[in-house]
Amino acid sequence: MRRVSGGLGHQLRAILVLAWLNGLLPILRSPLWTVSTLAMPISLLILLTVLYRGVGMVMGIVGGLVWTMLSSGTALIGDAAYYRLELKFQQMIVATPTSPLAYTIGLALSEVIFTLPGIALFAVLMVFNTTVNPWGSLEIATSLILLWYAISSIAFYSSTLFTYIRYTWAVVSLLTLSLGVLPPVYYPATYLGSAWWVAYLVPTSATAMVIQNAVGVTHYSMLQIGAAYISNTAWCIAGTLLTLRVARWRTP
Repeated sequence: MRRVSGGLGHQLRAILVLAWLNGLLPILRSPLWTVSTLAMPISLLILLTVLYRGVGMVMGIVGGLVWTMLSSGTALIGDAAYYRLELKFQQMIVATPTSPLAYTIGLALSEVIFTLPGIALFAVLMVFNTTVNPWGSLEIATSLILLWYAISSIAFYSSTLFTYIRYTWAVVSLLTLSLGVLPPVYYPATYLGSAWWVAYLVPTSATAMVIQNAVGVTHYSMLQIGAAYISNTAWCIAGTLLTLRVARWRTP
């Protein structure tokens, strides 16, 4: 891996430019894409509300918030692969002092900007349909940031494994579906019985545990919530190491 000579100021500027280029500009030019990203979580919210009324609505809001943040991370696979394979943009970044981590965070931040309307929508729904104290709000925000960083860093590493762009979009859809629906995101981890601990193996379900507890739809012990934070922190560390040490930064 090349030695990075750019200082902190350069890295911050690179992050902001990437966020503007890949996030703010697309949402201003093609707002319909933002609507399309909300189709699945809103559909699940309506379905749960119709089937289970009040509790179902809250679970749908929690799941929708986690799903939206998840989709912003998994979308990085397609965008990063496209920039590397089709536009050769990553090769140009290699020639600058921008570090792989700054490049990853910039693209990840752009994905959050792109999905910001969805995040705001579910946040507003949560405010009007649940009672969350300031400490609970801080817990929710922290867990979502950890989820965003963990998924985004691992997604960037995964994007460097592809040699053909056409495979990435299918992988993104399957990954979002498998991590957003199958684990206990739209339902409590306690529904898994004695196997509830498997929720810690997936960052989405660990995040959902924290949010479900914060809004009061499900109650977990402090030890269980602490374990959820530890799990997501471990995923963040793993993603950072994969991005800095293993990801294919230079394309042969």
